[in-house]
Amino acid sequence: MYGVDPQNTGHHPTATGPSGEEVELRTVFESEGVISNSPAIVDGTLYVAADNHLHAVDLATEELEWKKQVNASPSAHPAVSDKAVYAGTKDGIVAVERGGDSVIWRNDVGISSVNPVIADNAVVGTQNLILHRFDPESGDEKPLHNMRNYQGGGPHTNVPAVAGGTVYFAGENTLYAVDLETGEVEWEFENPAGEPLGESNPAVKDGTVYVGGEDQRLYAIDTQNGSEEWSIEINASVECSPSIADGTIYFGGAGAGAQKFFAIDRDSQDHVWGPKDLRYSVRSKPIVANGIVYVSSYHDLFALNSGNGSIKWKFENLGEDEGESIRASPAVSDGTLYIPTAEGNIYAINSMN
Repeated sequence: MYGVDPQNTGHHPTATGPSGEEVELRTVFESEGVISNSPAIVDGTLYVAADNHLHAVDLATEELEWKKQVNASPSAHPAVSDKAVYAGTKDGIVAVERGGDSVIWRNDVGISSVNPVIADNAVVGTQNLILHRFDPESGDEKPLHNMRNYQGGGPHTNVPAVAGGTVYFAGENTLYAVDLETGEVEWEFENPAGEPLGESNPAVKDGTVYVGGEDQRLYAIDTQNGSEEWSIEINASVECSPSIADGTIYFGGAGAGAQKFFAIDRDSQDHVWGPKDLRYSVRSKPIVANGIVYVSSYHDLFALNSGNGSIKWKFENLGEDEGESIRASPAVSDGTLYIPTAEGNIYAINSMN
């Protein structure tokens, strides 16, 4: 799923991507619509939403296994369980059999899509300032939290994080912890500067929630009581979800003059390296695998050494059209990195022999 796991860490502890310094790019899938969702890969099949359809691509043959018209949203990241592929539609969520034969259920809960997170025998997601819980078998919905009762609007978390039976998500300038079963609000953390937190999807690791703010700070919040453990000023608005691997937090900055990528030590809050200057802002979640951080930055894609920030390889103006837009995180599997573009393509990057 998006963020690799329910905690949204963005870290693949066992997967490998292209690790060599010489790589090659090829096209593995072309659609007629925008792709601004992160593909999900399970058992050699890649699942992605495009052109109102949910697609399944066999990665061994790079052939389309099936596609299903489900009114899929191009920006709703699919998630996969043993039996089903869950994907956001333009007015809710749908569950499709892994084999693609039929729609198991769909739930048109609102006016926008739900990015599904699978955790603790539930599928959860936010939509139109409401946190929803769905039964994975039947699709029955339970509203867990309604921010519209006291908030005038966004931004709000697109993909919540789930850990230890609690859902973490942000709306406007507040981070919430909500019990996954009861919907009870366990605590709230309000940004002291009053600036939005909802542009950044939270990530959870070892009892701490990490989330960025438009006040140019990264916050670390205690999962037990919602107190601020620490925050650091990074001179860049944080609009991407941070990723966490091996004691380091990776995230990008956004805004004019703030096109930077950061690696921060969780314990000391020092810069592990960098910040690294980029041509464009980082708004998509970085993915970490096998000691490499894969970072998409508008038209560019980087593979950075996680330890020292050196560039192993990069593509500037990626794609056949030399400048396609990357609006979602890549996916990594079996030595290959898969990159979606807004022009409707998925590219694969492999190390060259």
